[in-house]
Amino acid sequence: MKMNKITTLLFASLTMGMMSSCVNDDDTTLPEYTPLIFGEDFSGAADNTLFEKEGWLNFAEAGTPRWTNQVYSGNGYAEFTSYQSGQTSNIAWLITPGINLDAQEGEKLVFQTAQAFVDNAANTIEVLISTDFDGTNVTAATWQTLNATFPTTSATYYQFIKSGVIDLSRFTGTAHIAFKVKGNGTTLDGTYQIDNIRVYN
Repeated sequence: MKMNKITTLLFASLTMGMMSSCVNDDDTTLPEYTPLIFGEDFSGAADNTLFEKEGWLNFAEAGTPRWTNQVYSGNGYAEFTSYQSGQTSNIAWLITPGINLDAQEGEKLVFQTAQAFVDNAANTIEVLISTDFDGTNVTAATWQTLNATFPTTSATYYQFIKSGVIDLSRFTGTAHIAFKVKGNGTTLDGTYQIDNIRVYN
């Protein structure tokens, strides 16, 4: 059952208070939100290897490149690029394990993204959510785009920025969050990085 709304509002107020007092604009890591429902900081994997983690799906819808693990100065993150793919279309998804949205209320999503060598607005990244994804068939699921802040073509390379707080409270059931990049091997061959994914309430 969902938590009592008054209790949830108190948790949310405390969480927002911690955010406003602890998070600086130039931070590159996110605090440990409490209560944390889901979190991923991409630590522990070897540099420049294919991203493979239990429960996740790393899927190439078009072309062959998929998301990889990268490590820089001890910080792990996931990265996608279609650089030198030689393919006219590259579409890649990185999809979280299922997240139970019925055990509590007031869920929020935050994460960080960065870009490098993205010089065309058609080379895109977006974040989506599905509550009917079966864990396998990506294109058969219903995906809704979430409103988030992403780095623009003029952003400093490899500088992570915050997504903003994304309200997930209107969704119920088991949800999957997806990060989807579109590019190609010639004119849209920039690189995107994601890190510090948190779902909390």
